[in-house]
Amino acid sequence: MTFEESIIKLEEIVKKLDGDATLEEAIELFQQGIELSKNCMEKLKEQKGKIELLVDEIKNLTEEFNLSDGKK
Repeated sequence: MTFEESIIKLEEIVKKLDGDATLEEAIELFQQGIELSKNCMEKLKEQKGKIELLVDEIKNLTEEFNLSDGKK
């Protein structure tokens, strides 16, 4: 499931929880929400790692450019 799909499902769960859910339904929805939240957090961690790698790569390229240019 994508991040966006998980967010949509979470929004649906919140609406149901705000409605007339029985206790059993509310507990089940809450559990589903927790799993979806975990999925979202994992996806965000993955993307954060990718962004950090890209930023490091840009820094390294900038340093190489500055060194080859005689600057620094």
